[in-house]
Amino acid sequence: MDSFFDTPIPEDQVFSNAPKCRTRREATRHYLDHVHYTEPQPDVPGEILHHIVHPFSMGSITDRQITLQDNGTICKSTRIGRSNLGAEKHHLELVAMKTSVPVPRVHQYYVSEEFEHLVMDNMPGTTLQQAWPTLSHLERKSIADQVVSLVQRLRELRSTHINAALLFRRPLRDGLRDATDLSMERINPYLSDEHIAAYINKRSAIMEGQLNVFTHGDLDWGNILIADKQVCGLIDLESSGFFPPYWEWIMVKRLSHSLPKDSWFRLLEERLGAEDHSNWQGMWEVEQLIMALDEFSRWDLTPAGREMNRHRGWTEVVRILGPGVGDPPVVLYEMAAEHPWWLVSAADGEV
Repeated sequence: MDSFFDTPIPEDQVFSNAPKCRTRREATRHYLDHVHYTEPQPDVPGEILHHIVHPFSMGSITDRQITLQDNGTICKSTRIGRSNLGAEKHHLELVAMKTSVPVPRVHQYYVSEEFEHLVMDNMPGTTLQQAWPTLSHLERKSIADQVVSLVQRLRELRSTHINAALLFRRPLRDGLRDATDLSMERINPYLSDEHIAAYINKRSAIMEGQLNVFTHGDLDWGNILIADKQVCGLIDLESSGFFPPYWEWIMVKRLSHSLPKDSWFRLLEERLGAEDHSNWQGMWEVEQLIMALDEFSRWDLTPAGREMNRHRGWTEVVRILGPGVGDPPVVLYEMAAEHPWWLVSAADGEV
């Protein structure tokens, strides 16, 4: 790792936000010299079970932490603006009050100088990820069936509007009603392209008139608790909320489509989509286009990496929509203004 931080960057490139620095370590120090954190780490005593550091800080700044406190409760701490634990608190309380789905009981929500904190029960069991190697194929299928049963109970909670704080860990604005609104919100930078907008409108319109249902949104095997080979809890509701009926399936299928048939996400996806939801296939086509657009605009720290992403993403967009879609638009990278390791051409500032 030291070589990554200390190897000089190519002579023909500069850090756009630290042009006098030649190594990532120097650029990081330059960044840290110009920002101020009053709370580098959350002040939560106990055993740290998991933590994620700020990507620019070389490990000195924490963004997220899970702590087992001395009284046996779990405290989730996230840097303000990185999540919305207030919304997760509300969703946990809603699920506990309105359904029989086992989720952590909330003890407290509070805010310190730079962190949100959510204190919850430490639920019994181990994660499905930990238990997976010990389970037979039949037991794994049974776990998938049980999770789908819990999802069906969550789906009994309904709303006329989409109501969620986050979408892919980013804030989601209020006022969205249905699949069309959600899809158009996600392709906002491309709304002026009639080919893209028409493709999405045509497929999303089939979903009109359907109520939104409560959705967990992140059924990773690390968020499913197992005891005696039975599901005993669902945790991590940061991505939860009221979404169109296909959304839980789509979130799983995004991960399952390239995995082996006996993988967790494949087992789950097959069951979530087992009912007669032929109109969901159109939403998967929408999702594939959005994934291609996301790849097209995906940031990378190097000019070559960004060019590769743009080429690969737009090639897939053309494959889906046909050559009539035209030339790719200019990509504006939000990360370019803040990342200390953002490299550009020294000659012309090309991104």
